[in-house]
Amino acid sequence: MSKVVSSLALIFFSLNLNALTVGKGPGRAEEIVPGKILVRTIKLQEYLTQLDPDEVVEKRDSLGGDNPDIFIVYKKKDDGSKILVLQLFDLNRDGKIDLVKHYEKGKLVREEKDTDYDGITDSVVEYDPLTGAVKKKSQADKHTNIWTYYVKNEIYRKEVDRNFDGKPDMWVYYRKGKIYRTEIDKNFDGKKIVKIDGPYNPSEN
Repeated sequence: MSKVVSSLALIFFSLNLNALTVGKGPGRAEEIVPGKILVRTIKLQEYLTQLDPDEVVEKRDSLGGDNPDIFIVYKKKDDGSKILVLQLFDLNRDGKIDLVKHYEKGKLVREEKDTDYDGITDSVVEYDPLTGAVKKKSQADKHTNIWTYYVKNEIYRKEVDRNFDGKPDMWVYYRKGKIYRTEIDKNFDGKKIVKIDGPYNPSEN
């Protein structure tokens, strides 16, 4: 029996380790909770410095000059054709990347953005490549992480990390655009989840 338990524990540990380290590129090995990318760890500039050998960059200046602020990354195929992989934008022309768009099979699947131009990613939006609809938004400031989930472009759940430890401690559920239930871990210990009908009002609890 002890051997079985030990084997199961080893498998569980391996699965969690893979969840933390899988993937390639800035920020993708920084997940504390599987699926909860900490957007502030993503370094947008590194997409230009960590290219694969079969990737090439096309540079453009949106003003027609010699200072590129748009960078398009393609993957070269054996037949000489190219596949769009990334589009990178220096929105305020300060020499730093502020917006990255990821593509798969020509479809936009993800956007990463530094909204306040401080060099730190604040927002990640994931799209359904078939419909173009938003599936998930990940947002962060210096104090809070927020993950918002959508179905057919309509919000149905929001998860909030109020103490900035990388794990959600408040869950907000929506129906037809309105909050109908909130669950909150007030002590941040995961042991007692309080359920509230409607939105959470800190002044009332």
